[in-house]
Amino acid sequence: MEAHKSPVFLYSILKVQWGYIVRQPGATAAQAAYILPPPTTVVGAFANPLARILGVPDYTEKRRRIPLPVRNRYMECLLTSTLAAGAGLVPSPKVNVGVVTYEEPSRIMGTPYKAGGSYQAALKKPIYLSITELLPVQAAGAASAPDGLVAIAWLFDIERLGHCMEVEVSLEDLERAAWGVYRLGSREGLSYPLLAGAARGNDLDIISEGIYESLLYQDLSCASKRSGLTSTVPLTGLDYVEREYIVPSGPIGGVNVITPPPEPPVFYIREPGCRAAGVKVSFNGEDLNLYLAFRG
Repeated sequence: MEAHKSPVFLYSILKVQWGYIVRQPGATAAQAAYILPPPTTVVGAFANPLARILGVPDYTEKRRRIPLPVRNRYMECLLTSTLAAGAGLVPSPKVNVGVVTYEEPSRIMGTPYKAGGSYQAALKKPIYLSITELLPVQAAGAASAPDGLVAIAWLFDIERLGHCMEVEVSLEDLERAAWGVYRLGSREGLSYPLLAGAARGNDLDIISEGIYESLLYQDLSCASKRSGLTSTVPLTGLDYVEREYIVPSGPIGGVNVITPPPEPPVFYIREPGCRAAGVKVSFNGEDLNLYLAFRG
């Protein structure tokens, strides 16, 4: 098993304006969004401000868009260096905010206009051929969380990221990126950070065995619940394959509704070769445990 000698843990606690929309890979516009941002969306939330800090261009000097393969390489570097990513709801002392998915018919009706004027052109082709036509269509479902508090975290190998991108990435750059997260999922998912940071070395707590608490969802392939309130929810993994995650939640929790847990559940490492890493932060006078299980 490969040992990762340069892990970095990036985190942000976000105030959500109204909610967020997260597309399901390969899905049509008629399918609901995920109840929480999946790992790929979490990485993308940090990737957006990090790209600007590192000078990754969106346009050439002639204001033409950078070819898709070039822009995809940046995301590929981020994902291949990722050890784990996750999200979770933070209990609020003022309101017990829930998250609910719903359908928005107007987005379904707009599909033919987004796909070149024809449902047939968008839906009959294999997904890898029609992706450029389908991608602009946002998911019909949205997760509503007005004034909700969402914690997101990204655990990755900074040396692998720097080597892949052929650029030096500093901890200061990453901390600025954590404070620069401004949306989750689609452009409608505006948010702003109330607390953010980056941890490495002695500031990063790595657990090789035993138990740990966390407000973030955990990959079921590496972690199991010992105690506390959770729900098992399907989300898209870093490999874009849907898998099961253990999501901390309140008494009402499931695929369609998640409420903040009254306290972080207790997890344990279930597989040899798996570990957990994270930080403890103070927020609103409370200590929050943000840990992610990962393999390696």
